[in-house]
Amino acid sequence: MSDRLSHFTLPPQWSTMRTAAKLEKTTGREIIHLEKGDYGSSEFKPPGEAVEALIASLKQGYVRYSPGSGIWELREELAKEMAARGRPTVPEEIIVTPGAKFGIAATLLLLLDDGDEVIMPDPGYPPDEFWARYLRAQIKHVRFRDPRNIDTEHLESIISAKTKLVILNTPQRPNGQLIENTAEIAAILSRHPHVYIASDEIFSKIVYEPFKHKSLANYEEIRDRTIVIDTFSKAYVMTGLRIGWVTAPVSLAEKYDILLQNSFTNVSTIIQEAALAALRAGEEYHGKLLRNLTRKRNLAYNILTGSKALTVDNAQGSFYLFPRLPEGLGDKECVNHLLEHGVAVVPGSAFGPAGAGSVRLTFTLEDEKLIEGLEIMVSVIDRLAGR
Repeated sequence: MSDRLSHFTLPPQWSTMRTAAKLEKTTGREIIHLEKGDYGSSEFKPPGEAVEALIASLKQGYVRYSPGSGIWELREELAKEMAARGRPTVPEEIIVTPGAKFGIAATLLLLLDDGDEVIMPDPGYPPDEFWARYLRAQIKHVRFRDPRNIDTEHLESIISAKTKLVILNTPQRPNGQLIENTAEIAAILSRHPHVYIASDEIFSKIVYEPFKHKSLANYEEIRDRTIVIDTFSKAYVMTGLRIGWVTAPVSLAEKYDILLQNSFTNVSTIIQEAALAALRAGEEYHGKLLRNLTRKRNLAYNILTGSKALTVDNAQGSFYLFPRLPEGLGDKECVNHLLEHGVAVVPGSAFGPAGAGSVRLTFTLEDEKLIEGLEIMVSVIDRLAGR
């Protein structure tokens, strides 16, 4: 086995999912799955137009190869989408990928060599760290002043001549908070023209009132070095279809195309047709999606704030909450106790050392199961804390 891969293990953030699935299979017990980063309720569906387009394109025989960077009509629509967000974009800057995760992998593969430094948040998204370690890059974690603001003094202090890439995600995984001080971050990065920026924005369209998403790619002074990674998974309830995109300057987009055509060739053509239809579905779809998510977010938040032991910030975006555990209760210990009571969540330490002492949960289940799971969680943790 390759030395680069031999020392890695399965991702820790999914260990709870594997354990919960094994418990269900071996004991027959039902587990309430708050750990999955997916839509758990059947009320969440892709746009009807996307489903119809997928079926129609399959019937019409769209089962051949398509251009590696994506069908032109989809790239045109995605360029319009990015321009509407404040990042002027031409179709040649769009690369269609099999999900955002591949976009992350491709970005690190294209930019990092042995010994290069990459800066990423803590807590953050574990695949960022996996690919950095696979490429034998040196990882530096940037601190937060608070859950919504990067410590910009710390960021500037850890940028060196070897720094090649800064990765940020907003709305954040795992805590559902927006990064608010993007202007400060852009000002610092503008002084370091050798550094690329990867902006992971997979929840960019799931932001709750009155908050607004602001992309680092909107800042002209760093736009030519900023790569935006996004997906149809979260905004259009298409997690299993595996389609996303990267927005990058043309010179870099051409390099993505080389990598993509020498790996997966192209995203399934019928799925690209579904994505194109989803983009054209209109704002009514997103309005309904956000209303449902807002209601479930508030339902979950209200139950958790009834705990005497937990503290939690309501999500500004995403479909995650990241409650903090009481002093002295470890996140892995808490996860194990909750599994014994039929509830699965993810330990915060799976997302980095700064996540220790919290747990991540998803609030997209049917109301009945969401309420049941959260009430069990509050009861168990309050009892463990002696509250």
